[in-house]
Amino acid sequence: MRVNFRFNIAKATEAACHLIQKEGGHLNVMKLVKLLYLLDRLSIARRGIPVVGGVYYSMRNGPVTSEVLDLVNAGCLWGEAECHWEDFITDRQDHEVALNTMPPSEHLSESELRLIDDIYREHGSKDQWQLRDWRHEHCGEWTPLQEGRARIEAEDIARNVGKSEEEVRRFAEQAAETNLMAKVLSWQ
Repeated sequence: MRVNFRFNIAKATEAACHLIQKEGGHLNVMKLVKLLYLLDRLSIARRGIPVVGGVYYSMRNGPVTSEVLDLVNAGCLWGEAECHWEDFITDRQDHEVALNTMPPSEHLSESELRLIDDIYREHGSKDQWQLRDWRHEHCGEWTPLQEGRARIEAEDIARNVGKSEEEVRRFAEQAAETNLMAKVLSWQ
């Protein structure tokens, strides 16, 4: 079974805002995208579920969450009615985004906020290139590429953070059930 957890734009926006705030109000785009990927990776390792979710890809500079990259580049996702990214985060300029205003913490749990703190404590002092190199060495799910992209399945992330095959199977089942419930309840 190959599935990913649905992307949660509200959590992605809030998590990005927390990271930008920790960086002093502005953050390099590549660093932001890398930190959000590492947030999901850490959450899968500790809690068995991602914070942001979405579709993950290997790219030349390391793994990314596709929807996060789209938000950074376009400010919204095509067809997304409840996209408030641009309300809180500026358009990218000179490879950086900045915080317009801090959103209320309505979607992130206390444990997710602690994960953000932990990711920033471990990786916040690194620049985007140091993060790239760290992820190349420590993210076994990443495939080295010179161009283009290759899909990373969420199960591959789970395996590479030390989950057993039984845990990976349950992880995939949970993702499928969550996606089905979202579809049934029309959580588009």
